[in-house]
Amino acid sequence: MGFSGSTFYSTADQKYLVKSVPRYSEHSYFRDDLLTPYVEYMATHPRSLLVRICDFLGASGVSLGRILRLAPSHHIVMENIMYGRELAKKKGEIDWEDWDLKPTSYFFPERDIAEGALTSEATKNQLADEFHDKIILTREQADSFFSSLEADTKLLAEHNAVDYSLFLVRIQTGRENQEEATVGDSDMVPTAPPSVPPAPPSWRTGVASADGKYVFRAAILDFFWAKHKIQPRLMTLLISAWNLITNSGHMSITTTPEEYRERFMRMYRGIVEVRESDGNQGS
Repeated sequence: MGFSGSTFYSTADQKYLVKSVPRYSEHSYFRDDLLTPYVEYMATHPRSLLVRICDFLGASGVSLGRILRLAPSHHIVMENIMYGRELAKKKGEIDWEDWDLKPTSYFFPERDIAEGALTSEATKNQLADEFHDKIILTREQADSFFSSLEADTKLLAEHNAVDYSLFLVRIQTGRENQEEATVGDSDMVPTAPPSVPPAPPSWRTGVASADGKYVFRAAILDFFWAKHKIQPRLMTLLISAWNLITNSGHMSITTTPEEYRERFMRMYRGIVEVRESDGNQGS
């Protein structure tokens, strides 16, 4: 069960996830506004970090569960960026780490009202993660990473999407320095290509860090919240009224797409450290 009320299932081979999209504002946005631009964009941007959505399923018949909103009417089938984790655990390897990253400087009622005293720790723990480390990349890796993310977020901003996240996976290689593991040679990076381009290494299959210690995967998830839909507009009005009293600022779901994109870009640029070929470092 996800924090938004979605349910997740995995296929038997762990390659794909099936996620319910229970909110009308979200599945109608994806169907009516984003689906065609998304498909056209993905066809021309093979290195996009937007998660690969392979199918969009909707029930057309009438059922009691959907009338009472006890059963979702729409699901998406998407690639599982954690594919391979269960096999690694069975082999006794160090478990993979993951973070669901969003800009944390926004107003979060669960965290910021009464210093979080009115909300359970379980609820607060499901808010956006923070990555207190650096992804060490070569200049070429970093430029490619930033270029893809900037193009991806531009598409989302043009279609009014906010509140999406960067899902980051870190896999230890068991090596301690670059001499032991040159970039791209880790056995954590699959040699077989995925079902669609590009061939490995990519952020979908794994990119070896410049220091040889980790393999990273990354994908942009949850780009279904659009500012022009009814529920987001109502939430924006509610938070605007609240700010007349408290001046707490906007939430990540009520800010503008352009402003969210700017903070999102600052966030991912802030977690990358560039290691130049001559040993010099930058950020």
